[in-house]
Amino acid sequence: MFTDRLLATLVHLRHGVTHAVPACWDDVNRSTITRAIGELRLLLAERACTSVPVGACGPSPAPATRAWACRLTGT
Repeated sequence: MFTDRLLATLVHLRHGVTHAVPACWDDVNRSTITRAIGELRLLLAERACTSVPVGACGPSPAPATRAWACRLTGT
């Protein structure tokens, strides 16, 4: 399902978890998550969406989350 793939990709990009973590959540093989992350990263890159790792904008992830959402929506 697309939403599961998107969530796995965003969690991986945002928190830097290994591909095995979302694979465990969805009860799929790690290679399935690796493929989904690769596909969605290309889609995000085509739309110039970026992700800021936790801690890059200070101690609280909230400002980074808001900044990422703004870049995603273009606002």
